[in-house]
Amino acid sequence: MKLYPTIEEVFDQPLNFYKTVFFPLLTIDLEAMDKGKGKVHFLTVWGNGNPELNFKDELFNYDYIRFDWSGDKYSFKGDLSSIETFGKLEEWYLEAEEEYVQNKVDYLTHKTWEEVNDSHLAKQNRRRKKISFEYYHYVKGLINYWVTRDKYLETGKFIQGGAYTDDDSDHERKIYNKLSKTGITTRSNELIGKVTGYDYSGFGEDEISLYIDRKQSQVFQKFSWS
Repeated sequence: MKLYPTIEEVFDQPLNFYKTVFFPLLTIDLEAMDKGKGKVHFLTVWGNGNPELNFKDELFNYDYIRFDWSGDKYSFKGDLSSIETFGKLEEWYLEAEEEYVQNKVDYLTHKTWEEVNDSHLAKQNRRRKKISFEYYHYVKGLINYWVTRDKYLETGKFIQGGAYTDDDSDHERKIYNKLSKTGITTRSNELIGKVTGYDYSGFGEDEISLYIDRKQSQVFQKFSWS
């Protein structure tokens, strides 16, 4: 089990664009679950959640996504262009990345409630929100993902990044909600487990359920929100 695997550890041939949409959360070693050899990976996916969008194929929809699976890594053959902010993501990602690199020490340092409102991140969030809610939501969530990841790597404690940037609750989160206790099955929806997406990132889903379809050599996730 590994929290926050890299995009290269998840995908066979990751396109550069993938890092703007797919956010790796957790890798599960199937052998440790008595489900044979191999690995699967939980991901948060930007752009899901809106049933009114015109999704292009059967591999990606508002509440699920499906990947081809080599046994260890994924490949994605679907069309992501239905995402409303599709054309802006690379620009927003690069801006967030530059801002995070320049302010990383500050962003990883705990702020008191009194310090939060005047912090550099809060000022940037207010600026972005005036321009576009999606712009604000994406960059804020992405930076939160990086803060949560990097503080976990630094401390070994899985605490939501908002505890450092916004003085939110600093309790340790559950790495997963549920892991299957059954061995290998022939079902087309063999449940592996469930995680809470927003524990890992600021734009994470409420619940992500991950399944294997061994006959199709595919892995798929279902998403839900309260």
